[in-house]
Amino acid sequence: MSKWLRRLLILLFVLFWLVVILTPTLAFVLARNGQVQVGRTEGRHWRLFLLQEPDTEGVGLERGRPVAPPLEAPPSVSCLRTTVNYWLWAGEGNGADYCQCTDTVTGDVTQFIPPACPLP
Repeated sequence: MSKWLRRLLILLFVLFWLVVILTPTLAFVLARNGQVQVGRTEGRHWRLFLLQEPDTEGVGLERGRPVAPPLEAPPSVSCLRTTVNYWLWAGEGNGADYCQCTDTVTGDVTQFIPPACPLP
């Protein structure tokens, strides 16, 4: 076995082992806080959260990313596309995909629809 192949296999094993070791920590933080978020809510972010409703229990993953606003929008408008997926062990649920544009000066939601988010 070549030296570089052996090093690559060791690196892959170490990464796999880190994931295995950190899984209980993630579960503990998720159970204590109800969510784990990476990134800012206004920009690109990932949020893992618990669903604990009477008829629905599971885990949800929300991913948000900024998209370009329409050309007719003023420069103070920013748009965010959000995708939510669910993994449920009790109940049923569908994912969601939506866009929302806000005015960064006033903080109000606008009626603009970005080209990356066409209406169904």
